[in-house]
Amino acid sequence: MGQVLPTIALEIYAMLAIASHQGDPDDGPTLFSQPRFVNAIVRATGDSCRAIKLLSQDLQSTIFGVETIHSFGRRSIALAPFGLYAHPSHGGDLVAAVKDIIGQLKTYSTLTFQWSVRFDHAPLAHELLKSGLPFSRPPTHVLSLDRDYERSFAKFSATTRNLVRRVKREGVVIRSTFHADDVRAYYEVHTKLASEKGNYSSLYPKAIFDELLKLHSDVVFIVAEVQGNIAGGGWFFRDGATLLYWHGAMDRRYSRQSPSYGIVDYAIQMAHEEGRKVLNFGGSIGLASLEHFKSKWGAEPRYCWCFSWHNPFWQKVQKIRRVCSLRRLHAR
Repeated sequence: MGQVLPTIALEIYAMLAIASHQGDPDDGPTLFSQPRFVNAIVRATGDSCRAIKLLSQDLQSTIFGVETIHSFGRRSIALAPFGLYAHPSHGGDLVAAVKDIIGQLKTYSTLTFQWSVRFDHAPLAHELLKSGLPFSRPPTHVLSLDRDYERSFAKFSATTRNLVRRVKREGVVIRSTFHADDVRAYYEVHTKLASEKGNYSSLYPKAIFDELLKLHSDVVFIVAEVQGNIAGGGWFFRDGATLLYWHGAMDRRYSRQSPSYGIVDYAIQMAHEEGRKVLNFGGSIGLASLEHFKSKWGAEPRYCWCFSWHNPFWQKVQKIRRVCSLRRLHAR
């Protein structure tokens, strides 16, 4: 449930103080609020949504999002698809930019909008909190990357280190790829796993993965191969100083070879080579098993911000409609 606390500024100032001891925060624009990423998602989604560009009044700051059109010209807006993080581009004053952008979001035609803020973007969160928007604090798991891979490897649990070594002993091939056949094989693994588990509320269409594959400089697609078969894969996004683990799927037939451990280890090595500061494992949607898996790599929980706004006018209209519908039912 969202909340607004009058003393929340104290929390932000405390987090800024913590950040000052951990190095400078990565305060640049996120990948997910830039046009190349947003347009890729819109192309894959089709006619149900379109890209939206919001500008500050001085034209110094921009942010892109996804706009879904409803009946009577109403709209829902997500600043960054899939609940990912959004941050305005460099330039101008952050305080003024946030005020201008919120003003463009809070319109008569807007049903709702959502704006998620990354764990290390406390100054942006501070400005959004001052606007009075309801918010929640979803957790993510973050592995801080030390100076070299060996130091990160030492953070892994003993079990994780052994499973990473097993992947190599078993001859599992771990590689990054941009080949369409690998995406096709991965998507088959993904849909099969979803069918076996039976608890997926929805699946991303394959077109999204096809579009993401074209973003070579932003997207890393890693697969694990056992005897020529794709045993699993993982999708990672380069987001500033962060490498974000976004999506993964494994073929249960190859669980003994632990392909997921090989994929994550490969990603951590890549992040070190590229000079990233952290590997963000993402949220766990409350699943204890996922949280345990992430903690075994030495990842620790960090809290993001999710701001959401629901237009009170349209909420009132919906309430009136429900009351009228109930009255008609009772009148029969």
